This record gives sequence, structure tokens and C-alpha cells, in this order.
Amino acid sequence: MLSKALGVVGVFLLLTGLFLAVRPLQVDHVSCGSVYSPNKGITPMQCDNRLDQRMNLVGGLAGGGLLIALAGFGMAAVRERRTRIDS
Repeated sequence: MLSKALGVVGVFLLLTGLFLAVRPLQVDHVSCGSVYSPNKGITPMQCDNRLDQRMNLVGGLAGGGLLIALAGFGMAAVRERRTRIDS
């Protein structure tokens, strides 16, 4: 049960990070674009700080979610292998 919960939480965090990465960002009614594709022609000082903060948030959420999901799936694989060897 723990492995399923870790897998679900990890996938949720990963998807949340990806959603925030593609969601457009606005600063003072100026569209800055998203983390993956910033708008061209914007003044860098207007959006750099906010885009950097969003990039750190996305990296933390997506990286943490990936690690948690891999831990959950790894626990499930080890448990399945143990039950297969014991029987």
C-alpha cells in the first residue's frame, strides 16, 4: 500500500511541476511566456526573477516527484520479487 501511495504522490508532483513549466507567467500585465518558451522581445529585467523562481519550483517539484515515484515503484518491484522467490 505504501508503494502505491508513493507512486501516486510522485506522479502527482511530477505532473504539477510540468503543468507549472508550461503555464504562462505575467508580470505587471506583461506576458513573459513560460519556463520552456519565454516570449521574445521582452525586457529581461521584467521577467528574469520570476522565471528563475518558477524554474526552481518546477525543478524541485518535478525532480522530487520523479524520485518519490521511482522509490514507490522500486519498493513494489522488490516486494513482488520477494514474494516470487519465497513461493
